[in-house]
Amino acid sequence: MQAADILAIFPATLMHFLTAFGLGVLFWVAGLMAISFATPRKELALLRAGNLPTAVAFGGKAVGMVLPIAAVAASAAGPLDQALWCVVAVLVQLAVHLVLNALLQGRLAAEIEADEVGGGAVFIAFIQVGAGILNNACMAG
Repeated sequence: MQAADILAIFPATLMHFLTAFGLGVLFWVAGLMAISFATPRKELALLRAGNLPTAVAFGGKAVGMVLPIAAVAASAAGPLDQALWCVVAVLVQLAVHLVLNALLQGRLAAEIEADEVGGGAVFIAFIQVGAGILNNACMAG
């Protein structure tokens, strides 16, 4: 492919990139907001205050959420396909979040209150990332 050919298709490929990236960011942020709304704590305020257990757990949620969204962006047939599968990705990660909260029954809350990282925050972070990796592999096709 010649430089002129690359320059000729660049506007179209740039638009494709911007659309896919924009949808990915939209669903990543929306997914993290959904998880925050499903949490009784004000995670953003805790993050701003420098609460380490919140940062560890929420960081794991953020990485776990973006992994399948990235897989969808790479394999989607178009924007509608990407949006539909991003919804699935967010719902899977939200379900994992809810199951972890039920299983740990306040363990993370105790760590957040004490502002000390313990097994709850670390476990949540790793399981959310692990779920994201599995979710990513299933969506990558």
